[in-house]
Amino acid sequence: MGQVIEGIAVIAVIMAVGWIARATKILKTDATGHITDLVYWIAAPALLFSTIASADLDVVIGRPLIAAAASGVVTASVFALIARLTMRPTIGDLTVGAMSSSLNNAAYVGIPIAIYVLGSAVHGVPIMVFQLGFFTPMFFVLIDLCTPGITLSIVTIVRSVVTNPMVIAAFLGFLCAAVSLDVPPLIANATEMIGQSAPALVLISFGASLVGQRLTVRSQDGHMVILASCFKLMVQPACAFGAGLLLGMDGHALLAVTVMGAMPTAQNAFIASARAGVGNHIAQGTVLITTIMSLPVTVLIAWLFHLAALV
Repeated sequence: MGQVIEGIAVIAVIMAVGWIARATKILKTDATGHITDLVYWIAAPALLFSTIASADLDVVIGRPLIAAAASGVVTASVFALIARLTMRPTIGDLTVGAMSSSLNNAAYVGIPIAIYVLGSAVHGVPIMVFQLGFFTPMFFVLIDLCTPGITLSIVTIVRSVVTNPMVIAAFLGFLCAAVSLDVPPLIANATEMIGQSAPALVLISFGASLVGQRLTVRSQDGHMVILASCFKLMVQPACAFGAGLLLGMDGHALLAVTVMGAMPTAQNAFIASARAGVGNHIAQGTVLITTIMSLPVTVLIAWLFHLAALV
């Protein structure tokens, strides 16, 4: 557990570095936008391709993947319905909120938790494959379509999908994995090295974006943050638990899908909102709250499983 705490502390330190760099004007006003573009067009697609192309699809496609997909889709859908009925946000804010309520930080927080709480990093792979291969690209496309000034049409939607770097990287990664293609070492090493820069760049950019930002809890954005955080930390793991039971999972396997459902909101929600210029405060607040609260929630889930003798 100490390693998990250390992993979350490292995330906090890197975000603090970004905040200090922006507060002391080492990073200029437009630096966050440049870093966001770098992550969106280069670093994150490289991480997507590297992760998916090297995955063993026969291992990761199964009940854990179905549980991860079901919990993510149900959480995002129910959040969108409740937020729409109770707060009537703009379509952009609603999409960012749905993304923030259901997109897991499966790589940066999920891997150490999978290793040190569940015993193996393999428990984080199914949710990473689902999110990197489908959920993340889908949300990036949807949020791009919410960008002010874009007129929706079939052509616009198709163009957004086929030109989205996340979609392209995921497709190429799945193609390589499906046909067991050995990626040339030059390309494999280059994409892996570039992809490894994505987590730090996202965290630095996120920390820098917090300078001068204040979120009033009584505002609509504040209400959206609270609702998205509750869905992320409570509803999604409950959905993962329920899906696991319906799929006949039990014991350690059921604990694994439940814990992975309680991971904090992925920083990609912030990248998507920053690029499109919608829902920035919602993504920022949800990422921050869920990152802080994910560890005690994980400990609580593990304790409840042991208390109920489920593991």
